[in-house]
Amino acid sequence: MTAGVTDGRRFETVHYPDDEIRLRVAEGGNVQVVEYTSTDREGPPAHYHPWDEVEYVIEGEVEFYVDGAWVRGGPGTVQMLPAGSAHSVRVPAGSARLLMVTIGAPFDGFSRDLAALYAGGGVDLAGVVAVANRHGVRLDGDRPEGGT
Repeated sequence: MTAGVTDGRRFETVHYPDDEIRLRVAEGGNVQVVEYTSTDREGPPAHYHPWDEVEYVIEGEVEFYVDGAWVRGGPGTVQMLPAGSAHSVRVPAGSARLLMVTIGAPFDGFSRDLAALYAGGGVDLAGVVAVANRHGVRLDGDRPEGGT
């Protein structure tokens, strides 16, 4: 982790179809801080990745998928995900704002590449999976033989 203070007015914004992602700290070494607003009703398919992740609900209600079950939470709810944990998140109604902290492999490259794919149009699942796999993100059930 890199020591420092990041001005709250300084961030990079990337977009997915139902999400606005603000990369608040992307130069912090192995720790990154992301704030995002979402209206995604379905969420991504259950997946896992090589970084630890903490998600904190600031506003709205979300449903977190972890350990094979969906759990609903409002403001103040925290989801803790060690690297390799299969998970997803969706917003059942309205919008939600969350703070995410990742620790380990950098999240920002994955986020930027996925946003660029969506911006280019013509997105399909194979394209999303290819971008995800470049960054170590795998769909649940797509684990290597004997791996976690």
